[in-house]
Amino acid sequence: MTHQAVEPTTAGPSPHPFTGRERELGALCDDIVSVGLHTLAGQPLPHCRVLLIAGAPGSGRTALAEEFVRRIADRYPGGVLRARLTESGGTPVPGERAARDLLADLARLGTAVSVPPPGADDDT
Repeated sequence: MTHQAVEPTTAGPSPHPFTGRERELGALCDDIVSVGLHTLAGQPLPHCRVLLIAGAPGSGRTALAEEFVRRIADRYPGGVLRARLTESGGTPVPGERAARDLLADLARLGTAVSVPPPGADDDT
């Protein structure tokens, strides 16, 4: 799986105990609400944020991301999108595929976007 649309109903307590990553969760929670370039330029806060969770395969990136989403999903009533940039074994996911999957998820969540059909940009 390279992508996942997380609906607002994902919010709430974890069905499984999650321990040992409070520092990382705190940093993600701080980052999602931190002042960004829009605010520094006097513009209103953006309606979306992009955070990257990096680490070696098997280091718990997915579990950390899922717990983080559970903790913040209620702040994003339209849903939260997650993109995997590597497969579970560490093989990179092509950027075009990840972007196309995210656009498809946006369309599925009801956001007005135009999603090109698979292979539409494979002319080269």
